[in-house]
Amino acid sequence: MLKPVIAFLCCIAVPAVEAQVRVVDSSPQSVRSGVSRPQESIDQKTESYNQIQSLLQEVSELRALVEEQGHEISRLKQLQLDNYVDLDRRVSFLTGNNSVKSKDSDSVDVTTAPIDSPVSSGNGASEADEYKAAYDLLRQRQVDQSLVAFKDYLKKYPSGEFAANSCYWLGEIFLLKNQLPQARDWFAKLLQDFPDSNKVPDAKFKLGKVYHLMGDKKRAKPLLDDAATGVGDSARLAKQYLKDNF
Repeated sequence: MLKPVIAFLCCIAVPAVEAQVRVVDSSPQSVRSGVSRPQESIDQKTESYNQIQSLLQEVSELRALVEEQGHEISRLKQLQLDNYVDLDRRVSFLTGNNSVKSKDSDSVDVTTAPIDSPVSSGNGASEADEYKAAYDLLRQRQVDQSLVAFKDYLKKYPSGEFAANSCYWLGEIFLLKNQLPQARDWFAKLLQDFPDSNKVPDAKFKLGKVYHLMGDKKRAKPLLDDAATGVGDSARLAKQYLKDNF
C-alpha cells in the first residue's frame, strides 16, 4: 500500500521540480536579453552617426574642391581674355599706322618692304609677301591659320627680315591659347637668336609673364625688372605687372 502512494507522490513532485528549474533557468536568460538589446541599439545609433559625419565631411571637401576649380577656370578665362585684348590692341595699333615702315615693323607694305632683292618662294611670293600673309591672318583673327603660316615662314626664312617678328607672334598666339611651354619657347628663341630686334623689350616682358604664370617667379622677376627699366608700352606693362604680382 505504501509503494503506490510513494510512486504517486514522485509523479507529482518531478514535474513541479522541472517547472521550478525551468523558471529559475529562464530568469537569467531573460535578464541577459533585456540588457543586450538596448546596448545593440546604442551601438547601431553610434555607427549611423559616425557614417553621417563621414559623409558630411566628404561633401564639404568636394564642395571646396568644386569651388577651387571654379575659381581656377574663371582665372584662366580672364587670362585668356586679357591676352586676347592685349593682342588685339597691338594688332590694331600696328596695322592702323601704315606710314611706319622699318625692317622690324609689323605693318608691312609689300610695295615698299625693306628688302633690296626680295627672295621668292616656289609659288612666286616674296619673303615679305609670306610674312604679310601670315600677319594678315592674325589680324583677321584666324589664329590657327596664322600660326601655321608663321611657322611656314620661319621654315623658309629662319634668319629672314621678319624672323624675329614671326617668333614674337608665335609666342603671342600660344600665350593666347594658354599653351605656356610653347609660348615660353618662342619668346626665348627670339631673345636668343635675335638680340638686336626691336621686339626684344616686348619679348622680355612676355617671357617674364609666362614664367610667372608657370609658377617660376625666380626666372620671371629678372625679366620683368629688365623690361620695366626700358621705355615704351612694354616697360609700362612690366611695371604694372610687377606691382600687381610681386
